[in-house]
Formats: sequence, C-alpha cells, structure tokens
Amino acid sequence: MADDEEMTKGAQKIAESVLLLAIARVSMALSLPVIGLISWLGSGYLEGKFDAVNVRVTAVEQRAEATADQTAKINDRLIAVETGQTAALSAREKFEAATLARLDRLQDSIVSLSNAVAALTATVQADRKERGSQPP
Repeated sequence: MADDEEMTKGAQKIAESVLLLAIARVSMALSLPVIGLISWLGSGYLEGKFDAVNVRVTAVEQRAEATADQTAKINDRLIAVETGQTAALSAREKFEAATLARLDRLQDSIVSLSNAVAALTATVQADRKERGSQPP
C-alpha cells in the first residue's frame, strides 16, 4: 500500500506537472496574440484621440487664418483712414492759411478805405468851409 500511495503521489505530481506544462505552453502561445490584440486596441484608441486633436487643430488654424485676414483688412482700413486724416489735416491747414491771408488783406483794405473816407471827409469839410462863405 505504501507503494500504491507513492505511485499515486508520483502520478499526481506527474499529472500536475504535465497540466502545469500544458497551461504554461498554452499561455505562452496565447500571449503574443493577446499582446497584439491589446496593442491593436490601444493604437485604435490613440488614433481616435489623434483624430479628435487634429480636428481641433484644424479648427483653430482656420480661425487663426480668418483672424489674420480680418487683421489685414482692418490694417488696410486703418492705413486708409490715417492717410485720409493726414490729407484732411493738410487741406485744412492750407484753407486756414488762405483764409487768414484773405482776412489780413480785407483788414488792410478796410484800413485803406477808412483812411480814404477820412481824407474824403476832410476834403468835403474843407470844401464846405470854403463854400460856406459863398452862397450857393
């Protein structure tokens, strides 16, 4: 009986070792496909994330281009406005200078006219004094 027990224990050990060996070989055989499957699923997940990021980047680039276009248009308009203001300022300064020159000439004419009126008044008064002694 002792031999039977030893044989049974030996057979169990062999059976366990064969079972362990089979499990080890099956797990080794399945490990590469499982790793490949995990890698494939992970790359699919990352590809989806990259696609989402690419969509966002494309949208941001389009907004940046639109903003750059608007900035260029605004810059052009600003240059046109500044050019118009400079031209208007120059025209206004010329107009003011011409108006001041005319006002100076008008003032000189008024002074000359005033002098002429004073001279004419003096002449008329002198003539009246002379004629005052003579009857009309």
